[in-house]
Amino acid sequence: MTSEPMSSQGPTSQSRDESTDAAPRPRPQRPATLVFTQAVLALQAFVALFATLVAWSFAHHGLLDAPAGVVAAGGIALMVLLGYAAGQQKKRWGRMLGWILQVPMLLGGLLVPAIAVIGAVFLGLWILGLRLGSRIDRERKERDEAAARADRDAAAVPGEGPA
Repeated sequence: MTSEPMSSQGPTSQSRDESTDAAPRPRPQRPATLVFTQAVLALQAFVALFATLVAWSFAHHGLLDAPAGVVAAGGIALMVLLGYAAGQQKKRWGRMLGWILQVPMLLGGLLVPAIAVIGAVFLGLWILGLRLGSRIDRERKERDEAAARADRDAAAVPGEGPA
């Protein structure tokens, strides 16, 4: 147990101590929908990279009737677009881009059927993220409004008036 030495600076040290006692304002929470959609798209970008490697390998070894370069270029483009879409989820059109990018992942099943399964799983996660995120955001808003109402009601309690 250590004790801080007494300061001889007078009132300035006291005001500095009082200012450190005030609790810092908490950072506002990020919307749950934003967090969920960004996470799904970022993870989907990584999965698109690995799916591209599998499809490229199949094409390179003659197991697919597609040029390996085209498969690689398309997969890398999809991966980059998914990563870009993850960063654009704060914008209204970013959500639409996320919806659009679910389609190529599903169509990848035309090359390798397992990619369609992975695309369907991510489509389900995308829908789940949107639904749960919006529900959580709505409940947070209702909770904050109820807390604000309670604070207003507590402040409006009649004080000691003339009797």
